Amino acid sequence: MGEVAPTAGGSDVIVDAMNPVTEVQGPTEAFTQPADKHILILYCGSSGQGCVAEANETKQIAESLGWTVDMLDGKLDPTVSNQLLKQAAQTGVDGIIDISADPNLMADAMAVVAEKNIPFVLTAQVPTDADVAGVDTYLGSDPVKGGEDIADWIIADSDGAANVLLLDLPGYYSAETRIATVASKLASDCPDCTVDTADIPVQTMGTSLAPLVTSRLQQNPDTTYLVSPDDCCLSFVYQGIQQANKTGNVNVVSVQGFPDQLANVASGTLAADLSTPILYESWLSVDSLGRLMSGLPTEKFWVMPQRLWTTANIDDASDDVYESGWNLDFDYEAMFQKLWGKS
Repeated sequence: MGEVAPTAGGSDVIVDAMNPVTEVQGPTEAFTQPADKHILILYCGSSGQGCVAEANETKQIAESLGWTVDMLDGKLDPTVSNQLLKQAAQTGVDGIIDISADPNLMADAMAVVAEKNIPFVLTAQVPTDADVAGVDTYLGSDPVKGGEDIADWIIADSDGAANVLLLDLPGYYSAETRIATVASKLASDCPDCTVDTADIPVQTMGTSLAPLVTSRLQQNPDTTYLVSPDDCCLSFVYQGIQQANKTGNVNVVSVQGFPDQLANVASGTLAADLSTPILYESWLSVDSLGRLMSGLPTEKFWVMPQRLWTTANIDDASDDVYESGWNLDFDYEAMFQKLWGKS
């Protein structure tokens, strides 16, 4: 991890979203995982640490069941993801787990998936009425609740007087909904807050995001909070803050809970991070795909838990939080192994 720009973190504010998670959605009916399956894991991009960690964990679980796994990098580019998915679907796989690559931006590929009726599990996103056909099961956190939680923390932390820059990801429903909710709640609940929003050009993020952040901070020098839509954007966000000479003046809030960014929360470099338990998501996605490939019913939408981390509660996290991200406080691996008849 390279140099990052320290923020004005270190708050001792506690809001409801920072409390321990006590309830988690998951299956209860036992079944026998099918054998000798060939699956595809398509993940959003190698620059997204959370996507890579989830893909690696998912691959390991699937291979432990005797499945053959092809793992492909979508490179954060819908055109690349569409080509890879279409080719795999045409060539023939028994099932697909898509980690955060938006199917709505891969219409050609999803048409093949739907035509061939290939079981398809999507993580890190939620269903909408406008989705393309072909997705059987979604796993994702509630972006409306997440946006409300972020806004609540900003309002509390700023004593109701925040100047906020929101970075949006056009075309990514969950990110867009979360950011829109932050903006809406700040507008309704924080009359002394100001909000500026900027769209991230995803395909040129590596070259354009840092200058975008610098420009917006120079245009609005009183900005005190910046909300990033995902941890994969943060290295460029930090660069932009440094280039604007705003080191130490901007509280950065992000979403996902990558291990290195939770370390930045602990140090105060990152003010807050809204996290999901990606390793639990891996086990649940393999469970769901196995049921689908066996012709068994499963949930259309599994709602993933989320928890907001700051310096005020990061010490409550498990010891492996800086290696694997936020993990749930129960033995879900043993739970799934029992459901699958492996223990």
